[in-house]
Amino acid sequence: MGNVSVDPDGYSPSDTILRLHRCIDSGINGIDFIILPREENESLLEEFILTEDGRLDILKKLELDNYDGWEYSNNTGHKKDIVHLFHYKTSLIPRGVEDAKSQSVKLYIKITWAKPTGVLIVISFHN
Repeated sequence: MGNVSVDPDGYSPSDTILRLHRCIDSGINGIDFIILPREENESLLEEFILTEDGRLDILKKLELDNYDGWEYSNNTGHKKDIVHLFHYKTSLIPRGVEDAKSQSVKLYIKITWAKPTGVLIVISFHN
């Protein structure tokens, strides 16, 4: 389990979740959020049917029980960015499988507000 204390910017886990929800709901510092096209993230979208609205819906459903701590970014250009870690279990339909039934999928989600802009970035969103 990650660090679940107040992060260096002073956000508690519940503050972080509230900030995430507000960001998505209001569009402020979130309307330009990015889900990085990393191999793991793309692989999830190739394996399961999950629209952009579906991903936003999952992000808005994250709660304290899903929070798994924070860590400093390992991206050399963003060493001071604080990355928040979440796990979320949901049901998704496999892509390209005739008459497929929903499968339970545990998602790993990492978010940050890139400094100095404060724009929300979803670093990881995969199973």
